Amino acid sequence: MPSADPAVLWNTIRLGLSKLLPEASFKEWIAPCEPLKMHDGALWIQVPSASAKLWIEQQLPEEFTDALAQAGLGELRLEFHVNGSPVTEAKVLRRTPPMVSGPTEPSIAFPHLFNRYTLDRFVVGPGSQLAFAAARAVVESYGKVASPLSMNPLFIYGAAGLGKTHLMVGIGKGLLARDPKLRVVYIKVDNFFNELTVAIRARNTEPMRKKYQQNDVLLLDDVQTLGKMERTQEEIFHILEHLLQHGKQIVITSDKPPQRLEGCHERLITRFKWGLTADIQPPDFETRIAILRKKLEDADFLSVPRIPEDVLTFIAHKAKGSVRDLEGFLTRVIFQASLIGIPPNLEVAHAAFQGQSGEEATAPVPPERIYRMTAETFNVSYVDLMKRRSRQQVNLVPRQVAMYLAREIASQPFADIGRSFNMHHSTVMNAIDSVRDRMKRDPEFHRMVQALLNSIH
Repeated sequence: MPSADPAVLWNTIRLGLSKLLPEASFKEWIAPCEPLKMHDGALWIQVPSASAKLWIEQQLPEEFTDALAQAGLGELRLEFHVNGSPVTEAKVLRRTPPMVSGPTEPSIAFPHLFNRYTLDRFVVGPGSQLAFAAARAVVESYGKVASPLSMNPLFIYGAAGLGKTHLMVGIGKGLLARDPKLRVVYIKVDNFFNELTVAIRARNTEPMRKKYQQNDVLLLDDVQTLGKMERTQEEIFHILEHLLQHGKQIVITSDKPPQRLEGCHERLITRFKWGLTADIQPPDFETRIAILRKKLEDADFLSVPRIPEDVLTFIAHKAKGSVRDLEGFLTRVIFQASLIGIPPNLEVAHAAFQGQSGEEATAPVPPERIYRMTAETFNVSYVDLMKRRSRQQVNLVPRQVAMYLAREIASQPFADIGRSFNMHHSTVMNAIDSVRDRMKRDPEFHRMVQALLNSIH
């Protein structure tokens, strides 16, 4: 390790984080932290509050992992200690200890805090069914007679924050659970590049290549960055070629499919495409709600006050881009509520949304947004929702609710609502009365409509 001085180590990590995080995030979460001491190979870091600790551990593990790897501190453990709390309560952010045995232990294991990245913690939605099924099949079929469908390599692609790394690490952990003797290694392409650069300066790259070739399972993350790395592509090609020839499992992630990887050698792209390619799409509304509920089952959230249904609905409607955005918004709501000493509620969620996005959550809501959010909540298409002639129950009830919400939230005149749906205003009045009557009779329907109303308003 370059230094045992806590201040020097922390300054090195801070420098790396300053390059990886937006300036505002760095100032908010990293700048207030201070090094405490080195103890038993771990750097103890003081954070200002329990909420800040929760945010760092839940939202920044990948950034910390990258900063450590890029500084050559991959084996350093981190303990985050809340200012003023007993030292015994500090939680360790560390890499998972190697679970494999053999003549040479791999130098790279799963990054710290990836303990929650297991297949049973992955919430499956319509946009991730294929990728999840493939991940589970890799685990269940490992070591068995080869099937006609090759899943080697398994190439998973999708936008940032949708769960690619979660699935990848989940595969590795699932395989280790079945056979602890397997040699499983996880590496991000950027960190592989940094390691290779050091080896090239030392004029000795062969040991590094052999280190990766000796594994049973290679988890290669973020290959979309390979485009400008000529020597890295060459080394990775030789590693993949060796592993494939010896029947070793490879899992690869990227933000785009193999054929769209710019700057990659054709022979490398060919290897990427040999097995199964599966994409992950952004989660739909129901899946986002399920992800939030699953997240609240984590041990770190067990002491958090109950999150009202309308708050979860609001978060699910506002954070659509990725799972990471969704979980981050949830954590921010909890953090903001704790700062002012009240349980999470819709007002806090609105303030958190405004602080994060700069958008006024309670600004006037256009009727079209109401209609689109209603369609999403009921899992029907916007086009079908707005069709007058569709009398199917699956479309009828959502349409009535959309009319009710347009009246309640936007104070739309009956005639204007009617024009949106190409209906007479009396039909709109009857539909709204129908929703009100059902809300009185059906508590579950009342809860759902009220949560939707609150999340939009």
